[in-house]
Amino acid sequence: MPYPPVHLTLFVLLLVPIALYGFAQAVRQGKVQRKDWGHLLLLLAIGGFFSLFPDISAVWNLLVYGKLGGHCMIGSFPTHSILFSIIAIVSGSLIGMLVYKQQNKALALGLFALATTLFHLLLDDLDDGVITYLYPVYNEPFSLFTFLYTNPANMGFLNYAFAVAAGVFSFAIVLVMNYASLKYLGFGPRYVPFEQK
Repeated sequence: MPYPPVHLTLFVLLLVPIALYGFAQAVRQGKVQRKDWGHLLLLLAIGGFFSLFPDISAVWNLLVYGKLGGHCMIGSFPTHSILFSIIAIVSGSLIGMLVYKQQNKALALGLFALATTLFHLLLDDLDDGVITYLYPVYNEPFSLFTFLYTNPANMGFLNYAFAVAAGVFSFAIVLVMNYASLKYLGFGPRYVPFEQK
């Protein structure tokens, strides 16, 4: 498991650089007002929180029991699963409705929260490959990146090619979700100033 600073660093380096670039360009051109700074800070706060969200059980164990304990479970429920990640899209969308008062922008913020949470799962999977993605349908942990720990001769060429495609496709889906949500919120290569209607 990458440590929280690693998750946050990769969130900034891989998921929001286009948003930061577009915003910096708008600042240089004098197109940014005070409410735009709040818009950026909300995006970074949501993304930062949900990039660490699957490890919330570690925080819980630290607060309640005084030790980290297992970081992948809350009781018998795995926090590193797609089902648990749904909390991110629901919470992000609710926050978006409170702030934007527009359903589409709220859903875009929820999608951004989901993308950052799924990115966390993929990073943990790259590290040790014990993610219970499909809980409760399939309760055993598995890795999308088995090809990193073996070679085509051991897996068979077709299985290896499928594993590579599945791993790359999963990262691509998360990056597309991230970019689409950022673009809709106005954080593309050119920042669109925030307007609350």
